Amino acid sequence: MLTTETEILAILRNLPQPALDEAKIFLDFLAWRYQNNLPQGANLIASLRGKATRDLSTDEILSLTRGEE
Repeated sequence: MLTTETEILAILRNLPQPALDEAKIFLDFLAWRYQNNLPQGANLIASLRGKATRDLSTDEILSLTRGEE
């Protein structure tokens, strides 16, 4: 397993161009995945988590969203 930045950089330098292109795409994905600022919708959902004030079951919530009474 790679443990140092130096080892990782040495391997990246020796990759053929197609593999290097794939590595760049993967690193871009990781940068996006672990960015600190979440999209606004994700922040909203995170802020609402655990805020329920009623003891409704999942079935009761689903019937409310479907308009069933």
